Amino acid sequence: MEEHGFLEQIQESVLGFVRNEIFDPSAGIETDTHLIEAGLDSFSLLKILVFVEKTFDLRIPESEISEERMCSVGNISALIHELLEKK
Repeated sequence: MEEHGFLEQIQESVLGFVRNEIFDPSAGIETDTHLIEAGLDSFSLLKILVFVEKTFDLRIPESEISEERMCSVGNISALIHELLEKK
């Protein structure tokens, strides 16, 4: 159960950043919103990667950066969780 709580904390953190720093807060971004369809560009993706590195002390390997992995806050959070578990 604690495992699920940790994933939720990651999601809240990433969602807050994406809502406030990447998109306009009124855009209504949710955990399952398709970020690329919502207008995520490569510069915004870079900002997310820097945020992840600073917040979670985690560098996402280039091999893990794909449209599928980075298309939603839920997917990004799951990837962060997965990589932190391997540390």
